[in-house]
Amino acid sequence: MLPETPLGNLFYNDFWGTPLTHSGSHKSYRPLCVLTFRLNYALGGLDPMGYHLVNAILHSIVTVLFTFTAKVLTKKKFTSLVAGLLFASHPIHTEAVAGVVGRADILACLFFLLALLSYIRYCKYRDKHGTKDVQKMLPSRWPSLFMMAVFTTASMLSKEQGVTVLAVCIMYDIFMQTKLTFGQLLHIYKVSFLNEILLF
Repeated sequence: MLPETPLGNLFYNDFWGTPLTHSGSHKSYRPLCVLTFRLNYALGGLDPMGYHLVNAILHSIVTVLFTFTAKVLTKKKFTSLVAGLLFASHPIHTEAVAGVVGRADILACLFFLLALLSYIRYCKYRDKHGTKDVQKMLPSRWPSLFMMAVFTTASMLSKEQGVTVLAVCIMYDIFMQTKLTFGQLLHIYKVSFLNEILLF
């Protein structure tokens, strides 16, 4: 997005600069990603070095964040380190890092992980047990939920698939936080299904 293009067009055009209302529009709505391109252009014009450098830096940040997320989920340093190394060097990320347009994927992943970590923090405070005095000392859970919503929105505004973090948060809550098994879920489904039949 060149400087002569009004900044407001970010919210009316698709990823490729075509108005969303146009019949030929790609319908990919990624204004946050396009804004980073505009910042790149403001700092270094069309020199590709700046665009690739930002992508490489973002990928490094995402790799560290992914490794930290793996540590939070597995609670094992070695496992999370191996996961981080695999994530950093996996060939599937070549296009996202080397290709300028791949920034949408990197940004979406960055905010995806931040949203997931915010939700994990929310669950931690939500499920804390204890006296009222202990509860008063704990940080409020609501800022974490608010940040989860902010990061989810940012992920979606970077690339549409960012919305899938909501499903991942639900899966985390079911299987990691409440530790339900598939058998228990199936039983809950059967009971609720039978109740629906009986109500009708």
